[in-house]
Amino acid sequence: MKSLLSLGLTLTLVACGGGGGGGSDVAVVPPPTPVPVTLSTEGFWEGNASTGPLVSLAILENGETWGVYSSGGVIVGALYGNTISNSTNLTGSGRDFNVASRSVATGSYAGTFSNKGNINVTTSSGSTFSGAYKPAYEQPASLTTISGSFNGSGLSGTSPVQATAVNISSLGVVTVPSTLGCSASGNVAPRPSGKNILDVTITFAGSNCTLGNGTVTKGIAYYDTATKRILVMALNPAKSDGFVYLGQK
Repeated sequence: MKSLLSLGLTLTLVACGGGGGGGSDVAVVPPPTPVPVTLSTEGFWEGNASTGPLVSLAILENGETWGVYSSGGVIVGALYGNTISNSTNLTGSGRDFNVASRSVATGSYAGTFSNKGNINVTTSSGSTFSGAYKPAYEQPASLTTISGSFNGSGLSGTSPVQATAVNISSLGVVTVPSTLGCSASGNVAPRPSGKNILDVTITFAGSNCTLGNGTVTKGIAYYDTATKRILVMALNPAKSDGFVYLGQK
């Protein structure tokens, strides 16, 4: 939805004189066309859930919502859904991938937000989340910046944490060497929105791949230039399982 900024009326006084007389005319300049301000939940949001974990959310320009929640620096779950905003209100639904219980739950949420300010959400399970906007979202993603070798760990909804090395070329080509009979490859590319998010496509190969040989996953990646850490989240076509990867350059 759009709101309008009220702009004041500008009056220009023009003094005129001549022929022994004097006087003035007042020229009224029409007010400028009001500038619309778009209210949107788009961006990075981070804060704590009422249940304790730190929640990090990325809400894209199309409403697609990705997130992870962590405790003590360890990822304990992931989130995927879709968010719709109406003025300063929001609603949404999605899936919660709980690492500890190896379970997937569906649910909905609703709340309020201020433009690039704060967000407050209550889920259908009764938990709440209060977060703040992270300006890092405004920094455009760059393949040159993100390229390099990463060491980190990945996990799926049904597999334990596993150490994994990932290489990303300056062209966005992703290669993951074979580990325990499973390798992966794919690509990353900046989104058309020009924000600090990249689209990711990863294909797994090998009989021991948890997600299945030949499974194609799609998701997003975020690279923090300050810490040189990358976070990747992607799901299979059915969105019933996927993986989270956290790596350090």
